[in-house]
Amino acid sequence: MKITREATSLDMKIVYMMGYDVWGGDLTPKEYVTMCNDSSKYKRGKWYVIEETDTKELLSSLIVYELNPSENLIVRGIGSIATPLHLRQNGYASILIKEVINELEKNDNCNNYFLYSDINTNFYKKLNFIELQPSKQKYKDSICMYYSKENDIDSINFEIPNYF
Repeated sequence: MKITREATSLDMKIVYMMGYDVWGGDLTPKEYVTMCNDSSKYKRGKWYVIEETDTKELLSSLIVYELNPSENLIVRGIGSIATPLHLRQNGYASILIKEVINELEKNDNCNNYFLYSDINTNFYKKLNFIELQPSKQKYKDSICMYYSKENDIDSINFEIPNYF
């Protein structure tokens, strides 16, 4: 298994389809892929994938956004974490999240991460993300979570990012 790499334009149709069952709504697959491909939000981030080494099958994907709310903190947002339905429960998303964080810590000196959970937050708690206090939450259906090896969320002073 190849742990992480930046997604290429050839990967993107597959990457977008990983989330179709959750985010596709009433759109046809073609409409959904077109919407994702045209999304300015998706163009602002950097996509990462984990793939099977031999078959090159994409196993999981996510996008990382630069969030720098402060001049002296490097902050990233992790979003659109997806795994194809038939490959879920195999740990691929967990491996990808851990490896992307390790890469960003090493290459970008980043140690502050946010994500919005649209699933049971226990999944991300197992990866050491913490839920922000209810008073700091901005949305009813998506829970903002934070991860850092160095900083406690209460020790840093900046506005919680909007859903990204």
